[in-house]
Amino acid sequence: MGNDKPAPESLLALIVESSDDAIISKDLNGIITSWNRGAERIFGHTADEAIGKPITLIAVPEREYEFPAILERIRRGDRVDHYETVRQTKDGRRLNVSLTVSPIHDRQGCIVGASKIARDITARKLAEQTLSRQAEQLARSNEDLQQFAYIAAHDLKEPVRAVLSCTEMFLSKSGEKLDARDRQLLEYVAAAGRRMHAMITDLLRFTRAIDQELPLGPVRIAEVLDWAVNNLHLAIESSAARVCYDPEALPTVRGNQVTLAQLFQNLLDNAIKYRGAAPPVIEVSAEPRDGVWLFRVRDNGIGIHSAYHKRIFTLFQRLHTAEEYPGTGIGLALCQRILQAHGGSIWVESDEGKGATFVFNLPAGEGA
Repeated sequence: MGNDKPAPESLLALIVESSDDAIISKDLNGIITSWNRGAERIFGHTADEAIGKPITLIAVPEREYEFPAILERIRRGDRVDHYETVRQTKDGRRLNVSLTVSPIHDRQGCIVGASKIARDITARKLAEQTLSRQAEQLARSNEDLQQFAYIAAHDLKEPVRAVLSCTEMFLSKSGEKLDARDRQLLEYVAAAGRRMHAMITDLLRFTRAIDQELPLGPVRIAEVLDWAVNNLHLAIESSAARVCYDPEALPTVRGNQVTLAQLFQNLLDNAIKYRGAAPPVIEVSAEPRDGVWLFRVRDNGIGIHSAYHKRIFTLFQRLHTAEEYPGTGIGLALCQRILQAHGGSIWVESDEGKGATFVFNLPAGEGA
């Protein structure tokens, strides 16, 4: 039986000829000595038109300096890997290409030329440029939106405070002279003013957290947790809440002391606010995990249905009315933003009616 398998040299020639990439060889003077079908497809010149011509046939004028530099590296026996540049087609179009250029040796091991593989990456580059432009536009839009939110909130704060102050003063001085309906309407105005004032205050805190470049350093979590508990002492006393943690078991992390205290304060306040029939019990713990510290803030409150686990971290998203549970819908969004600024993340583990555990991670710091 005859052997119909092609010789290795013929097989290699078939592979080169059928490649979608341009595979070109040239001598040390830069004269083209071979030109495959991929080169014809990408650059537009036929093999007859290209072979015997200088490789600058596909050069763009401002990049002609690259050719002698590449040939000099080849003469030294170096290889050029995945060099991204621009080349020109027969009809004058410019292509982004990735080049890999290797020395060609003769039987005695002398370098006699170079083989070049050129891959057209124009589509990839266009996609990258589009993504870059979109990212820049999004960054500008976010910056404009943050600036607008800050200015709007700052400018609204004083008029809202004035309306609230006047309404409360009028109720205090003249409330007994009003009939029940008029008094109720004014109390609605005062309640709405208090909610608006709280929302503006929280919105200002949120925009500041987005804008500022946080100074980071070693932070003892026991200290910031003590700070948060002290700030909430009235809410803790009035709700008979217990906040349980072992200061010795809490680590030192790399972070910003002020915003981390704000993070814990928001999570503790959230647990107190969304409590069940029993007094709140809040447990704070931490454990090392893969180069970070994993924290858990667990409560025995009303819990959160799994359908809302992601939604609660969205700005102004609330699952209950302000009459049921006061708040602005900014606290958890602010917690997420603080953790993002620290390179961390936060999520919730909870079922409705079974309490909630907020889990987040922070990078380990000195002494951790």
